[in-house]
Amino acid sequence: MSQPGPPGTYPVPRPGWQYHPQPPRKKKTGLLIVLLALGTVMVLGLAFGGYWFFVREDDSDARPRVDASQDLAKAPIGCAVFDKSEVARYIPGRTDFKAGSGNTTSDSLEQGQCVWNNTDTFIKDKVRAAHVIVTSYVYRATRTKSGVDAATEHLKRRVRNGVAVNVTDADEALLVEQGKRGHSVAVTARYRNVVYHVDYTNQTDGAPVKDGVTALATAAIGKVALKR
Repeated sequence: MSQPGPPGTYPVPRPGWQYHPQPPRKKKTGLLIVLLALGTVMVLGLAFGGYWFFVREDDSDARPRVDASQDLAKAPIGCAVFDKSEVARYIPGRTDFKAGSGNTTSDSLEQGQCVWNNTDTFIKDKVRAAHVIVTSYVYRATRTKSGVDAATEHLKRRVRNGVAVNVTDADEALLVEQGKRGHSVAVTARYRNVVYHVDYTNQTDGAPVKDGVTALATAAIGKVALKR
């Protein structure tokens, strides 16, 4: 066995022995930083894209994606549809003016109702009971449909058993008889995005109820129809 030499000296390697230095380890810090940066960019991109999509979808002030060029901006509703004198000729005796459910407004619909009747006076005046009820709808465009589309759907949904009736200037009008005695008739008429539903009841024998309700619907549509 060889003895260690004096201080500062090293043992002499045996014959045939070779020294193989260990290769230095490659640093992965740079690659890691690049991957982290790319990941951050992707996350921020997805987050921003999702936020923008959400804001655009939830933006109630965004312009509608439909053609609303045929929609009327406004129309008479509720008790503004008729003056009392226009209705009085269809109600015998003195008439009573009463607002029904009043007017309501939302982003997509403006609605109103008004009632004219002789309920409180027909007995004293020795005439038969009669009333006129007008319910009005003005539909506004949404992001999925125009006001005209919404009004058309309303007519189909509300009037299922109506027959076509001639209401001047109306795009469509349907008449429904209510009851078996012919005392009560309703006409629903549409002009563009405006719908007027007129109920007319007159218990006077032989009263021209159909003609009366048709005339009232025609008068209502005449106030919104654009003159050609």
